[in-house]
Amino acid sequence: MIKPGLKIGIVLTLILVLPSLFFSAYEISNLSKNEAVIDSIYTGQLESVLFSLNQYSDDVLSGWANRLERETEDINTLLLKNYSIDAVGIRDDDFKLFTKEKIPEDSLANLNSTLELDFAANLNKIELLQRYVKSGYRKIEALPNSLAGKSLFAFALQKDSLSAKTVLLLVDTDKFISENMGPKIQSVAQERFYISVFKNETEEVYANQLQFDEDKNITQKKDIWLFPAYQLGIQMRGNTIEDLVRERTRTNIVLLVVMDLILLLAAWFVYKNIRKQIKLNQLKTEFISNVSHEIRTPLALINMYSETLEMGRIPTEEKKMEYYKVINTEANRLSRMVNKILNFSRIERGKREYHFTNTNLNAEIENILANYQDHFDQNGFEIELQLADQVPDIKLDKEAVAEAIINLIDNGMKYSADIKKIELITYLDADFVCVDVKDYGIGIEKKDQPMVFDKFYRVTTGNLAHKAKGSGIGLSIVKHIMEAHHGKVELTSEFGKGSCFSLLFPVK
Repeated sequence: MIKPGLKIGIVLTLILVLPSLFFSAYEISNLSKNEAVIDSIYTGQLESVLFSLNQYSDDVLSGWANRLERETEDINTLLLKNYSIDAVGIRDDDFKLFTKEKIPEDSLANLNSTLELDFAANLNKIELLQRYVKSGYRKIEALPNSLAGKSLFAFALQKDSLSAKTVLLLVDTDKFISENMGPKIQSVAQERFYISVFKNETEEVYANQLQFDEDKNITQKKDIWLFPAYQLGIQMRGNTIEDLVRERTRTNIVLLVVMDLILLLAAWFVYKNIRKQIKLNQLKTEFISNVSHEIRTPLALINMYSETLEMGRIPTEEKKMEYYKVINTEANRLSRMVNKILNFSRIERGKREYHFTNTNLNAEIENILANYQDHFDQNGFEIELQLADQVPDIKLDKEAVAEAIINLIDNGMKYSADIKKIELITYLDADFVCVDVKDYGIGIEKKDQPMVFDKFYRVTTGNLAHKAKGSGIGLSIVKHIMEAHHGKVELTSEFGKGSCFSLLFPVK
């Protein structure tokens, strides 16, 4: 049969602990998925920013092409207004080259020759551009070229229904990025992003934030459509997306762990208290059973001896006096048990009152032993008394102290077998007047010693301890009495050799 405490532990585990652990495991498994979704959303937003910058640079080039197509301004004006355009070449029946400024004839000849060669090398692409424009679609194409730091673009313009001419734009790449893309980058970035342009992945040629920043570590990059050797890089200011995701994941995991720990502690606290209440109820049940048995014994003896006397079956006066003495002894015993229970009840309700008077502890102990001598004699116990000289008077409740000492003596007698001897010793120890009640009985094991002062707790180790009857409230009453006197009770015991209980009363 499953014990009640174990059953409650299983129920609490099933109701509270397991659902929490399953929920935490489920949430932790979903964290990576959720963070991946968040990361993809942020990445998508950043990519849209890069897309808009790419689209803007493409629109700038398309605007130049539109002006040349509509002939709203001549080529020289276009060159003058746009710092990044180095030259414009038009291939029709012949090749005409327009440059930004006058250059030496030999340099002009070299540039003309170079562009002619690049044109010839990309003839297939140019023919395709002309077919596009004849069908109504104009496309701007970046052409490979042999000029360092320059980008060459080509597009076709419709001359008439049958023919088309080709336009070449020679652009200084770095100047285009700073003059044309720079303002747009600053407008988009504002105070939210770091945006830089890199050449060959690592060389930063333009940035919206020029000064060094510790948190600037751009890893997300996209190629610029017009300039394949250049990349646009972007990063959120402050924490990166990866940092935000890691921080959020870490925070969620910490919260889940803390929640689980709190729930586990709460479940353990509930289990511990319920288990304690179950144990207390069991002890109360045993207490009622033991008290009932202890009360029944003196009542049975009183009833039997009184009935015998009432029926006149005792022939001699000497025998009658013996019966009267037994009745008186058992009545006193019954009275002590009832008083103990009543005192315990008052202690539990916090209504026990103490009346303190200046008392000499030695004299009080002698008085207790004188009143209790018959009980010792009947049970065959030897009492050894060692009283210290010049013990000062202290504030005591005589009745309560007598009850405490008698409880300790009763315990010593109850748990003594072969050696029937009780020692009472008084002495001074610093600021305390002390009394030791020592027996040579079965003793108390180490594991039981911290609990012997708990209410209803009874030691059952050993044959004698198991057979000895008791209520389990005597030592808890002793502890309460000593606390009421601002003193303390201490235990020294060795299993199989006896126990010594020390009552320490403060002098002041």
